[in-house]
Amino acid sequence: MKKRSLVTLAILTLTAIIFSTFSFSTPAAGSDELKRELLKEIISVDKPELFDDYGELYLAKAKMQAVIQGMEGWKVTSSTKEWVDIFLGIIDDFEAMADLSESAVPSDHVEAIEIADNMDMNPLSRYDISEIPMLAELALKRFYRNEGKFFEDLSRTEKETKLKIEYEKISSSSYKKGGVYTLSDSSRMEFELRRDEWIYRRDMRKASEFIDDANLHLEKARNPSSEIVGAAFMEIIKARDSFEKAKELYEKHEDKELENVKGIEDEIKSVYHRLMRDTLEVVAIYLLILSFFTVIIWMDFKRWGEELDDTKLGEELVV
Repeated sequence: MKKRSLVTLAILTLTAIIFSTFSFSTPAAGSDELKRELLKEIISVDKPELFDDYGELYLAKAKMQAVIQGMEGWKVTSSTKEWVDIFLGIIDDFEAMADLSESAVPSDHVEAIEIADNMDMNPLSRYDISEIPMLAELALKRFYRNEGKFFEDLSRTEKETKLKIEYEKISSSSYKKGGVYTLSDSSRMEFELRRDEWIYRRDMRKASEFIDDANLHLEKARNPSSEIVGAAFMEIIKARDSFEKAKELYEKHEDKELENVKGIEDEIKSVYHRLMRDTLEVVAIYLLILSFFTVIIWMDFKRWGEELDDTKLGEELVV
């Protein structure tokens, strides 16, 4: 009897272990309740403005709803909830991107593109959910094409070359991500980007050389190696001319570097005015000396003329 009890206990224990192992290794079954929850969540997503701009998302949402409705309750599992949550998260990202892309501020559009770049569509492709991943991908490409056009238009009106180049770069990149429809636009913007970069770098290199020349002539004007009158003045004229050439290039590109070299212009003006004053003083002294000698010579001539007149008068009286 005792032996039979032990056998019975062993059988019950083994059965419990087998049941426990089976229950933990078998995936949880779906339910009608989860199906209703998911359908309610999907139907509640009502974003007319977003869906007007991105009809692909509306079609994907409708397709997702149809897929869930067509599934039997026991097939709607936690795996189903995973891909539904992933897609609803994508819709939320698109809404944030759409709000930012409505702004006229370029930095908001850059932020929208960053959200798009961080959007991962790959998890959706792991599920057998028909065209939904494809539709989401099409919406994303549409977004990139729109941003490519926005930054292209922005580059056309931007006067600061440095920013213009940045906008062209973003435009080309966005067009490229927009798919085969805008690859030619991407190539075109890439060409414009390379051309403007080459011109900008060339002009900035020249401007830098002109600034170096201006500094060199300015230093020579402050400390002239020759005592010749006007030598320092000629150096400051050269410094001013070099700076003006650099200034023209900075203004051409509306480059902010001009603000950093404004101090050189002020120094050139200061030295120029000082040298001009010194030169005028020297000229005034020369004129004064010249006038002094001119007066002396004039007085000598006058006295000589008077003596000559007296001599002629004396001769006439004698006769």
